[in-house]
Amino acid sequence: MQYFDGNSGFITVITGPMFSEKSGELIKRCEKLVKYGGKTVKAYKPKEDTRFSEGEIVSRIGYRLPATNIPKEITNEIIEQILQETKSFDVVAFDEVQFFNKNIMKLVEELAYRKKHVIVDGLNMDYRGKEFGYIGGILAMADEPVKLTAYCACCKKPMGAFTQRLVNGKPAKLGPIVLIGDSENYEPRCRNCFVPPHKVK
Repeated sequence: MQYFDGNSGFITVITGPMFSEKSGELIKRCEKLVKYGGKTVKAYKPKEDTRFSEGEIVSRIGYRLPATNIPKEITNEIIEQILQETKSFDVVAFDEVQFFNKNIMKLVEELAYRKKHVIVDGLNMDYRGKEFGYIGGILAMADEPVKLTAYCACCKKPMGAFTQRLVNGKPAKLGPIVLIGDSENYEPRCRNCFVPPHKVK
């Protein structure tokens, strides 16, 4: 395992399905860096994601971290704004990066060039079992990839890597890629229990 030493940039990417505590892992790492590492942290989240809080990153088991809302359509102006806002911070964190446009890759890369420790979390795959947004591109840049799993909602094994979308309690066959929801719309499943849309009867 590599570690951020403060002398060069470092990118940590936390991925997994829904209910794998990605946001919780990001929050815990940030709090540990503040409490024990003496680091300063600035966090951001998509303003469109208001499921739990508008001004905080919140995990399902209760961890919380103050965060600034930014639009999912990251413009060059927003990139410049964030680069200015984070000048005096050691660590820059982003929650739910799968929702952001391609400029999230440019932003993460530039922050790392500026010797920041960048920590992001995001869904690994959409409900079809395909790469979600630009998470794959960010993973390719990562110094530290962290892959989490969840307990499969069907067989209860801790091997859930897929996010199953549900419609009336059954696997979804059609629908938009982005549909913000929670346990009423999604559940984690392992590879054996996951039903991709093209196999839904």
